Amino acid sequence: MRFQKSSLIALAATLTLSGASLAQEAPLRVVATTTIVADIAQNVAGDMLTIETLLPPDTDTHAYEPTIDDANRLAGASLLFTVGAGYESFIEGLLENVGGDIPVTELNQGVEILAFSGDHSHEGEAAESAETAEEHGAFEVLGVLGEGLTCGEHAHEGEEEHADEEEHADEEHAGEACDPHTWMNPLNVAVWAQNVADALSAADPANAEAYAANAEAYIAELTALDAELEALTAQLPEDARVLVTNHEFMGYFAARYGFEVAATVLPGGSTGAEVDPQALSELIAFIQAEGVPAIFAEITANPELADIVAQDAGIQVVSDLYSEALSDASGPASTYIDFMRYNAQVIVDALSG
Repeated sequence: MRFQKSSLIALAATLTLSGASLAQEAPLRVVATTTIVADIAQNVAGDMLTIETLLPPDTDTHAYEPTIDDANRLAGASLLFTVGAGYESFIEGLLENVGGDIPVTELNQGVEILAFSGDHSHEGEAAESAETAEEHGAFEVLGVLGEGLTCGEHAHEGEEEHADEEEHADEEHAGEACDPHTWMNPLNVAVWAQNVADALSAADPANAEAYAANAEAYIAELTALDAELEALTAQLPEDARVLVTNHEFMGYFAARYGFEVAATVLPGGSTGAEVDPQALSELIAFIQAEGVPAIFAEITANPELADIVAQDAGIQVVSDLYSEALSDASGPASTYIDFMRYNAQVIVDALSG
């Protein structure tokens, strides 16, 4: 059988259009760094695609070391969602090893960032009067990420242009690092959801309306969650809303719901930080003087130091909080919303006594 030239052209055009259609219909491969990021992204993605996760449930992100399997899973991804603000210290090296140009969306873009409150040195604080106690609850706002503020190098935008003579001044403020644990306030996660919708819509315009609708619905759930947590924590009198934690990760929760982060066992925002014996002695004296009832530790962290401090101070360690990751499906914090409800209830129960 002989085809006419026009028939061959039509057939070629049909095959070309079919190939383009198949390419367009190929689903995005979207990867998230943590289970918390993945759950939030999945709520926005809905049924359009499945979000893959690098870190498994019940994982301490601060102690995470990427594997070859992680690099293989990340290779070929259409989009990567991260917390940002300097949180995933491993991600730059992992992306370099993977190669290619994977678009990265930092969900903390557009979020108001707090500073870590410092080293929580308590020398002499045991003698402070009740009138000065509120000073512990101060939270320093560094700015909005992406709007004149960058994190990761503990520097504001443009600081790299400073002259050499200003380097020592910058070092003096190196402890004022960005606190990336913004998800401890559901209203910040509402910003995350919108960032996810924008990124997915840009990568997959055909489903942009669905992503926008899913984000709107999820943001409504987050707003309701915030009201629920506000009512729950309001059951505690203000002078009972005092937190001592294993490491510094509750700042955004405390700032939103009127708590005071009075001290941490480990300095800073990493579970890998080191502490000296003198600091532990000062912390014990501070806890006893202030009448703090409990130290809150994370399920994913080693509570050994917290246990030592609590035993010497004569208080309990509540090691049931989730901080860096969700639980598995059978646990009490398998979604972000359950994660927040569970943590808030554990805190209120521990401080109510």
